[in-house]
Amino acid sequence: MKNNLLPLYFTNFFGVFNDNLLKGLICLIGVYWVAEENASVVIMLATGFLVLPFILFSPYAGFLSKTLNKQKFVVYLKIGENFIMLLAAFGFWSENLYIVMLAMFLMGLQSTFFSPMKFALIKDIGGIEKSSIGTGTIEMTTFLGVLLGTFLAGILTDIEELRILWITVCLFSVSFSGLFSALLIRAVEPKPLTIKIKPMNFVKYIIRKHKWSKYNVPGLNTVVFGLSMFWLIASLIQLNLFVHCPITMGLSGTQTGLILALVAISIGLGSFLSGVAAKKRVETGLIPIGGIGFVLSIFLIYILNPGTVVFTILIAIAAFMAGFMKTPLNAWMQVHVKGRKLGDAIAYNNLINFIFILVSAGIFGIAESNYGSHKVFLIVGILAVFMILYLFFKIYDIKESLKRILKF
Repeated sequence: MKNNLLPLYFTNFFGVFNDNLLKGLICLIGVYWVAEENASVVIMLATGFLVLPFILFSPYAGFLSKTLNKQKFVVYLKIGENFIMLLAAFGFWSENLYIVMLAMFLMGLQSTFFSPMKFALIKDIGGIEKSSIGTGTIEMTTFLGVLLGTFLAGILTDIEELRILWITVCLFSVSFSGLFSALLIRAVEPKPLTIKIKPMNFVKYIIRKHKWSKYNVPGLNTVVFGLSMFWLIASLIQLNLFVHCPITMGLSGTQTGLILALVAISIGLGSFLSGVAAKKRVETGLIPIGGIGFVLSIFLIYILNPGTVVFTILIAIAAFMAGFMKTPLNAWMQVHVKGRKLGDAIAYNNLINFIFILVSAGIFGIAESNYGSHKVFLIVGILAVFMILYLFFKIYDIKESLKRILKF
């Protein structure tokens, strides 16, 4: 079984799938358990409870990945996921928002502990030679899980007969599949470390990593801020679509799921083509080019307030251009952070990303409840302008890269 990474890939896929299926169901069904003016609060809380464990417990999750048998612990996590799905199913049957939110938090906690385990297991299963392709495939299965989980939530929302039964079947089918694939994981792990628990205060962790980045990799904090702003804006758009599509535009759950899936695909396509356009260089000049296209598309949505077809085209263009901005920032980090320091930089970046996603939930809840989903697009555009200008003046080689691209 050595070198067989498929069980790990499937375990990751089913976990991400269930995270986003549950979140999507809460955002598309749970909103109708409360007054319409409180719909944005439900969506805000669903995102907040999924993300909060990553912020609070990521340092501790990293500690556990060094001190436990990872293969066994992943199986325990997947057993726990089945009990969480039992709780979630009961919440949907009883239409109890508190129960489904608790299930969402527990799924976030389970995913937090699984995250460092899955990346560490790649080398234990496939060896060093499989590290790159293994990491890339894990990222791909994560993307597919987000995409398909959100899409299935939209389809289940539109079922009229026996809807809750179908939801229960889907939740358990995915969680049992994740457990089955976890049981097939075979890894040759190094002996777990015996180390004392160190302080796991994420605030101190961030301060320490910020200082380290400032003195060891100048410019890294700027790139981390740029990537975090990207995720804040992307999250804000996703949350707003959960309200704008079904409530403001009157679209069905399936139609809403399709638009959300199209946004995810467009971001992925933009990221890929941005890498192709840069070839072997880190072309930070692609950031303002993508940023201008993104801002124009979002402001056109706000100004025109278009119908379904034009709205779908514009939001897809905006997502594509957002992906165009993201790749140069990721590439900058890969090139400028050397050796094993890259792992610390990625962990630091991920934690800040999750904080910004949590902030996006708060911004959405306040903005949508007070001004409506249409005005949220204006806020997205303003935040994007700020981000682009900040990066334009802070990344030292962005002007030279832009000149090089425009000459080409």
